Amino acid sequence: MECQGPAHSSTVRADFGAYSPPGSTRKRHIRFAAHHDILLLREVIHHNPFWVREFGQVWAAVAERMSSALQSEGFEVDGRRCRERTALLLDYYKRHNYAMLRRGGTEAMYMEKEDLLQKILELESEKREVGSDPRHRDTLCVTVTEETLRRAQEEAAIPPVIESKLEDNNMAERAARKQECEGCCGAYARILQHLERRAEAEQRLREEELALRREELQLQRERAALERERQEAERKERERRFELEREERQVILEILREKMIK
Repeated sequence: MECQGPAHSSTVRADFGAYSPPGSTRKRHIRFAAHHDILLLREVIHHNPFWVREFGQVWAAVAERMSSALQSEGFEVDGRRCRERTALLLDYYKRHNYAMLRRGGTEAMYMEKEDLLQKILELESEKREVGSDPRHRDTLCVTVTEETLRRAQEEAAIPPVIESKLEDNNMAERAARKQECEGCCGAYARILQHLERRAEAEQRLREEELALRREELQLQRERAALERERQEAERKERERRFELEREERQVILEILREKMIK
């Protein structure tokens, strides 16, 4: 069920009420930066104004927490401003207006903002399931007035000072990390080159040792072969001498036998 706003306003669905506490005073116009949006969406999820009867008090608590956390920046908002800003961000998200969601923040901020908006939509969806209950009908839509849209357009036209500073800081941080990484990479490259040279030297040493070992084994085989040849030659020499001695004895016996016969 959609609630219709006044004729001079446009309406978007968002389940956190159009209530503004009686007698509340509007804070001076504060421009939301990307990190403000993230803090706002975190507080909305934390307080979950969709399931309470006194949702105006919840939005006031959201505004109080934000103003306290951003006191050093002089950032001060009321519940109505927080409610309208949340409705506007949800409208951007539902209409896939990612350019406005990305504006002024880093890629990490944009991704976190998308995650937070998706969680808020889930809370809104859970609330919509009980939308037929008359007690909840007045909390099912928020009117985003032309004033809110005008402020958003003005913010889009204003140079993003805070976001630019954040982006500059992030760029400087990335540059520092890059330099540090390059230094580390250079050191790692030198270490790697040293290790590669050492490994190559060790490999050459092992190859030389293997070559020497092969030569030693070859020499041992050659010495063994020579030893076998020497032993074979000695054996043959002993056999030859034995044969000569046997022949000599045979001749002597023949001579003695002839003399005895005579």
